Amino acid sequence: MPDACPNCGADLGGRWCSACGQKRIAERDRRFGHLVGQFIDAATDLDGRFWGSLRALLIQPGRLSRDYIDGRRARWMSPVALFLLVNVVYFVFVQESDFAVPFTWEVPGRIVLAVRDAPVDPAEAERLRADPGPLHSRLTAPLVDRRVEGRDADARQSSGGRHGYSYADYRQAYEAKVPEVSKAIAIVHVPFLALALLLMFCRRRMYYAEHFVVALHLLAFNMATIQIVLHATDLLYAFVPRADWHNSALNWFIRFVMTVYVIVALRRVYRAAWHWAIAATIGLFAAYIVINFYLYRPALFLVVFALT
Repeated sequence: MPDACPNCGADLGGRWCSACGQKRIAERDRRFGHLVGQFIDAATDLDGRFWGSLRALLIQPGRLSRDYIDGRRARWMSPVALFLLVNVVYFVFVQESDFAVPFTWEVPGRIVLAVRDAPVDPAEAERLRADPGPLHSRLTAPLVDRRVEGRDADARQSSGGRHGYSYADYRQAYEAKVPEVSKAIAIVHVPFLALALLLMFCRRRMYYAEHFVVALHLLAFNMATIQIVLHATDLLYAFVPRADWHNSALNWFIRFVMTVYVIVALRRVYRAAWHWAIAATIGLFAAYIVINFYLYRPALFLVVFALT
């Protein structure tokens, strides 16, 4: 009698199951050496789906999205799987998230004034007291006030009045948590960027899901580029002393690379003329700024606040 496939139960007449395609499990496949061999094969197979997809993502703008839309999907990782892998690597290996927002950008000026370490001149103090902060701070600043007041009361009660809890203490807790949270919820941008693409390219009559794939690939490229550039500059700094202008130059370089990449990607994906691809890139960046300011930043603040 033929063996039964352990995966699906069908008759297993040869090395491979004709029903589900799983390979017959041999005795050597149960050993640790087989697991190590699989890891080496996956890590060194430059023609594999992950490395091939990553290579196409980095040096062929728009190809993954265009192939997905055209139905050529077998050779590439799925857009969601590729994004999640890039995001995981970004989460683990990038210490300072490009998506993080400092505490002082998210609160009214009176709280900024309260967390300042150095003395502030009267004119600057007056300006800060009049600054209402971002739009969401009308709702979120009272939450911060109540949290600091409650923790201050608890700290004074438990220490017999020797110690309290200040806005500066909460700022420290907030900024310790915000980098990892910002990396985890960066995907919040994607559905709204996809909506912007849908509106700008409505004449293409494409599904929303296809615009979503384009947005996923663009954000994945952004994360991958940040990792590559940051690690490359870390190596450079081992030989060249750091300077204040380095960070500014690095930010502008990433912006330039991202701009060129998006223009080429949109031209390829939507088969658009150069002038329309450039105009759409400007529109997409404008949409990103609006999404970041009015949707992502409030969401980021509330998640970090809930965790701190």
